[in-house]
Amino acid sequence: MKIIGSFFVFQAFGLYSSLLFAQGPLIESEAAGSIDWVAEVFKGGFVSVILILVAFTSVVFLIERILVVRAKNFVPRGLTAKLFVHARKSHFGEVEAIASKSNSTLGEIATYISQHTHLPFEILSFGVADMISRMVSRQNQRNYPLAVIATLSPLLGLLGTIIGMIESFQKVALMGDTGDASILADSIGKALITTALGLMVAIPSLATYHFFKSRINSFGIQLEEAVDQLMASWLHPEEDSK
Repeated sequence: MKIIGSFFVFQAFGLYSSLLFAQGPLIESEAAGSIDWVAEVFKGGFVSVILILVAFTSVVFLIERILVVRAKNFVPRGLTAKLFVHARKSHFGEVEAIASKSNSTLGEIATYISQHTHLPFEILSFGVADMISRMVSRQNQRNYPLAVIATLSPLLGLLGTIIGMIESFQKVALMGDTGDASILADSIGKALITTALGLMVAIPSLATYHFFKSRINSFGIQLEEAVDQLMASWLHPEEDSK
């Protein structure tokens, strides 16, 4: 849950930074009022609504990744040592019993190996490597929505900005020289809010995408190391006796 807190803190920090930059000149002027950021966000129109929905979707995927991408689901602490104790004695029944109780990728792989020790070492190694590769690919595919959100959010924000700028210039064209500059400034402010909102959604999404991708790759390496250790004991017991 620490990652969820960091996600919202990061977004809050971005909003707070925007608030400071926006209010910098206003602090110097006592006549200026405070900014209602909730109202400003919704001034972005339908683009702001879409970005809010995208941000909610990003949080949903983030929570799913936090619940799934954990060590106990891939390489539980202490499981390798328990398996190795029985594997080095060629007690395949005990190995399978321990592995079947673990709802993890390492447990599935250990069960597979203990049931196929009659296969040649090369074929069994290829099968295990394929299982690890599929796991890493499958989990990285589940990370992909975060990357899509990180890519689309700034583009949606830019779309809202362009729409707002078009509306601003239309006002200038209609009012001509009689137009008030404050009206144009207000319209431009409405246009820029969608860009800020898009970046606030994209930056945490991109950061969490790379975090989980790196974590999954790390679990893949740990699985390979654990499997190499176990298979060396099961299929080359003479090495343990030296």
